[in-house]
Amino acid sequence: MVDHIPYNPLTANNWTRALMETQKERPWCYDRVIESMNASQVEGKLWLGNQLIKLGVVPDHVALLGGWYAHYLTAILIDNVGAKYVTNFEIDHDAHFISFKFNRRYKDEPRKYRSMRRNVMDKSLRYVKTLDDTQEKDAQVYDVVVNTSCEHMFPMWKFRELNPQLEDSLFVLQSTNQTENCPDHINPVENEDELIEQARLMDVWFSGKKKLLNGFERFLVIGK
Repeated sequence: MVDHIPYNPLTANNWTRALMETQKERPWCYDRVIESMNASQVEGKLWLGNQLIKLGVVPDHVALLGGWYAHYLTAILIDNVGAKYVTNFEIDHDAHFISFKFNRRYKDEPRKYRSMRRNVMDKSLRYVKTLDDTQEKDAQVYDVVVNTSCEHMFPMWKFRELNPQLEDSLFVLQSTNQTENCPDHINPVENEDELIEQARLMDVWFSGKKKLLNGFERFLVIGK
């Protein structure tokens, strides 16, 4: 069971430097970064990691959609779940660069992490370079697709229509029904069944809900 994120000297170095450098270089982002490190954020992502472990899923290459700073989730996916590689597709310019600071230990040799700026609801992943820098149309290079921010995006059916090459990928999705004081939650769902329907999952491996420490109800679905 995953009940913590491995916190070692490399993690401490990366995260401390990330906070210090964000405060110095991008002070307008600092409060948002602190918000991203609250208890409910790690609680929801540990839940996701636990379910992948229970299902015996060990990803080769994860496409992380809108991963924000990707500090907790990258650590969980690589160190706890055993993923070989994580690519974070993040639309926000600042979050994209800050994520590298948090994940320095993974982006250097042996390379396990990268971040790419992209609106995943507008542009397909078909033309993203693979790990060996080749670029093959319709190549399926992501065996697992993770989106813990579905409430912030258009329904996942739109992403799937843009990426038919990922038809056989495993989708790991989280969302919430929370709307109060959350203007950026443009697409909340009422329950896990609605999230399954939005993603058009036909083979559901797991679905459930969890009340987090902040009082938000979180939904998690895994399937194809």
